[in-house]
Amino acid sequence: MKMLYLCRQTNIQCISMIKSTYIFFVFFMLTAVWSCNRPSDMQREHPAVSPTFYADSLCTLGRGIRLIKEEKESLAFPPLDSVFRLPVDDVLTTEELRRLSSESLRRLMIYFNLMMNFESGYQYFDSLERAKHPVVSRYCRRELWVVKAQMLMALDRHAEAVDYLNRAMALKDENNDPLSEIFCTATAGITYMGVDTISTRAESAFRRACRVAERSGLSNYWLYPQAIGRLADIYLQQGKYEESISLCREAIRLCEKSGSYHGKLVAAEILTEAYRLLGLYDEAFRYCAVGTGEPARAEVDNNLIGRFFIAKAEIHNNLNRPDSALLVLAQADSCFDRTKNDYYHLMVQIDRMYYLAAFPDSVNVALRGFAALEGKVPRHRLPYYDYYYGATLARVGKWLEAIPLLRKSIGELKDISELHPASEAAELLMEGYRHTGRAADMLTVFPEYRVMRDSVTRKDKIRQLASANIRFETQKKEQENLLLTAEVRLQDTLLHVYFIAGVCTLLLVFFIAGWMVMRHRNLRLRWQLEAQEHERADERLRDQESRLHELIAARQDLYERNRSLIRQLSDIQARHRNTCELDSVMESLQSHLLTRKEEEDFRNAFLSVYPSALLHLREACPAVTRSEELFCMLVLLKQSNEELARTLGISVASVSKTRYRIRVKLGLPEGSDTDAEIRHIMAGEDL
Repeated sequence: MKMLYLCRQTNIQCISMIKSTYIFFVFFMLTAVWSCNRPSDMQREHPAVSPTFYADSLCTLGRGIRLIKEEKESLAFPPLDSVFRLPVDDVLTTEELRRLSSESLRRLMIYFNLMMNFESGYQYFDSLERAKHPVVSRYCRRELWVVKAQMLMALDRHAEAVDYLNRAMALKDENNDPLSEIFCTATAGITYMGVDTISTRAESAFRRACRVAERSGLSNYWLYPQAIGRLADIYLQQGKYEESISLCREAIRLCEKSGSYHGKLVAAEILTEAYRLLGLYDEAFRYCAVGTGEPARAEVDNNLIGRFFIAKAEIHNNLNRPDSALLVLAQADSCFDRTKNDYYHLMVQIDRMYYLAAFPDSVNVALRGFAALEGKVPRHRLPYYDYYYGATLARVGKWLEAIPLLRKSIGELKDISELHPASEAAELLMEGYRHTGRAADMLTVFPEYRVMRDSVTRKDKIRQLASANIRFETQKKEQENLLLTAEVRLQDTLLHVYFIAGVCTLLLVFFIAGWMVMRHRNLRLRWQLEAQEHERADERLRDQESRLHELIAARQDLYERNRSLIRQLSDIQARHRNTCELDSVMESLQSHLLTRKEEEDFRNAFLSVYPSALLHLREACPAVTRSEELFCMLVLLKQSNEELARTLGISVASVSKTRYRIRVKLGLPEGSDTDAEIRHIMAGEDL
């Protein structure tokens, strides 16, 4: 995140150009957090106070703090200053006055930062030191030097600020107050980051603050997570990604425990940048949401929330989503509108022009935007402005205009250790030399480009390794947490389970025993009922079969009697000429011998024995006639040709003809056993 880096590198370029933004935000944050996280007297571990201590505290510090909370900062100075007018006597002890003076110095530092009146602040603290207040000069020199360094940082007097910080950090055994030690070392570390060109002394100060907080048991003190977060920021600059992420997570945990809202935001901002650099964008979005997902608790918090939106936009840009990045930048701009912050407005505008250049139809708009910003960009932001502007010009082929900007941006980016964009600028510069036919210039740039490219490649490999390690550790911890959670839940439920299991076991034993007895009885009754039902069904089936065969036998007997009568009548007709009446009798005997009712009785009896036989036959042969159905029913009963003829009252030759017609309708091949195929079909078997 270039924004975060530039906020840390303001000491390299020009602090005065951003003091109205970054410094204002940092110390308003200190004000809000200090007001919400004051340690109790039990934490301070001081003896019983004198009768006037609390009254004096309320009249001085209490009134000043209340006015700051009510955003009446301009009225807070007199009560805070009155602390140094209190007499040192037998009623108010030296230790009590030291505590009030130390607290007042911290509040006054915040007051002057909120009022943006750094010159008056420095003169006030300097006059306080020259006045040689008996308590301040003996017991509060470290706080005094640290707050003076704060004022000097905002006034761009870096050498003097570093001198005061070095003197404050070298001072030992001024008092035995761990809270004073944590405040001075943590604030000194923050100030070192603004005035020192190296991070060694800031790192040492933050480490010292952490050691004191841990040793004194004040890890919940609001400045401890602040110190951890800033130390993690230094580790991130040094490429110690795993250490930085671990410290930030610890800072967030402590901030959530102590309720430090701003400390949590600082740590989340550093985590967002770390995960973005490592390419773990899901995690980066998750921690970015810590800042963008909550409303600002104070008006100035919009500056920090706006920076989170800028970080989110850059993540979208890394994922090749310039349209989403532009939408998020609009949200950032709205945050800076609330604080009337022209500095961040300018930075958002530069980034917006660069993202717009990703769209072919918006390149000219971006170029006009860059041209309008010429001469308005702060010196420390010029490296990116020159690079973005030159890259956009190169995109539209304006190489003669792009080459000077790209050549200038390479040196500027290298000065602030931004080798990745510097190598990209060098690559574009060589491309410009190629298009303009300046091969000699391209050869002079190539060695520098190769060195930067190799350095970037090495750093990328380090980041990839760190990313893989962090991803592995994250998955491992998630699995461990899941296992621990499952184990805890299991242990919590074991007692309930054991108790319930004991009661249920007894109930289950009785239930199973009773159930088994009842089940055995029910099964036995069911078997008996099923056996009886089977017997009755078999008996009914036998009765139906017997009735069916009786019908067939009666039909065949009737057929034989009719044949006998026909023969007798034939003999009579041969002996007598007048045979008209005999002919009609013979014709009536030769008609169908099964009446409609008898046929229905036969069919009903057949269906009771073979309920689905006719359905299968009709499915296989929809064109089958009623007489052919009757023929097939007799075939299923395994009647011979002679029996079929007697039952149906037809000749054996007619039986063969009927069988032939059925074979044709069923589509059976010639030579096949028609009766067997009919039985298969009526039994529901496939052909």
